[in-house]
Amino acid sequence: MTLPEMVSAGSVGMSAERVGWARDMVHRHVETGGSPSAVAIVARRGQVVLAEAVGVQRPDGKALHLDHMWPIASAGKPLTAAVVMSLVEEGLIGIAQPVIDYLPELRETGNDEVLVHHLLTHTAGWESALRTHRLENLIEAGDFPAAPPGRNLVEHVFLSLAFDPVKVSEPGEQMDYDNSHYTLLAEIVRRVTGGTLDAAMRARVIDPLGMSDSAVIVGEALQPKLVKRAEGLPFGPDAMASFEGEAWESADSGAGGVHTSPCDLLTFGQMILNGGVGNGERVLSPGSVRSMATNQIPGVPAIFLANLIPEGSWGYGFTVVTEWPYPYFAGGLVPLGSVMHPGAGGVVYWIDFRHEIVGVFFEVITEVSEFMEPVSGIGHRLQDVITGAVVE
Repeated sequence: MTLPEMVSAGSVGMSAERVGWARDMVHRHVETGGSPSAVAIVARRGQVVLAEAVGVQRPDGKALHLDHMWPIASAGKPLTAAVVMSLVEEGLIGIAQPVIDYLPELRETGNDEVLVHHLLTHTAGWESALRTHRLENLIEAGDFPAAPPGRNLVEHVFLSLAFDPVKVSEPGEQMDYDNSHYTLLAEIVRRVTGGTLDAAMRARVIDPLGMSDSAVIVGEALQPKLVKRAEGLPFGPDAMASFEGEAWESADSGAGGVHTSPCDLLTFGQMILNGGVGNGERVLSPGSVRSMATNQIPGVPAIFLANLIPEGSWGYGFTVVTEWPYPYFAGGLVPLGSVMHPGAGGVVYWIDFRHEIVGVFFEVITEVSEFMEPVSGIGHRLQDVITGAVVE
């Protein structure tokens, strides 16, 4: 996708000096060794005021560009949710329908009351495999059945966990962020459409928006555009949890399989800001966008990685900014009611409805906590600098 022409910050009510602070911040982060690669793109009222790509695409030193594709991990969950919502609009999926109607494999697991709503909001009552390191332990032990014919290994491992959830509460009582929820949503999409999540996302989101540098399953033509990490870095090629390699790049994963460029993700965010319209196409109804951007679990506490959050504040796909921040992920100046989603490895994007801003920040993270929090990341601080640049 071609980036829209940039405009001066002042023409859209932002301080050029303060936007410059954000630009300098990204360059300084790379130049001082905070990250080998970083991209920031920000638009206000549909006009781009910041577009910087700094560092390298790969360890071989090739320069990073705005249209290079990144594995965005969990930041792809809102795109999976958008596919689900489009199927809800057609009546093929019911938000208030029991999940066992689509996935009878869960009938014998005590989860008959789990609804699609609970999958979308991470409130099925299951203990997070991210927090307990269940996924890493499973991979290390290799203690799972061989993938059936036609099933990708990464997708199979995720589904093995999702079909064997550890129940810790009743549906709706608490939010426990976990990949299993969106793994099962992707499986529902496959079963109601008769194809892959990749095909459904292309038909319903990627192609209508003209997101030419995006895919769930990355084909050969797009491989040269992928950003790669060096060995020794979190999520790099030698890490247990790696986003690289054929198994990951061919995974039809709704929890973390999306690969996209910053330009394309800006386009998706702008569609949400525009109430479902982007690239001259209506992708979602205004009602679906409102549901994605509205806190669907008011008053429900959340466990997010190692943190207890008094109110989870999650919509259908996005976290909705509340007075209770998620450490390292949300800036303190971003208005309440904005939406965003982080992705492991150094990805975050946000949609600020009050100021009509869409912001995208990708970096190759260099330090994470035990629970994969981006300790070395600057995304949350960049959000504050951008928000502070709005002067009218």
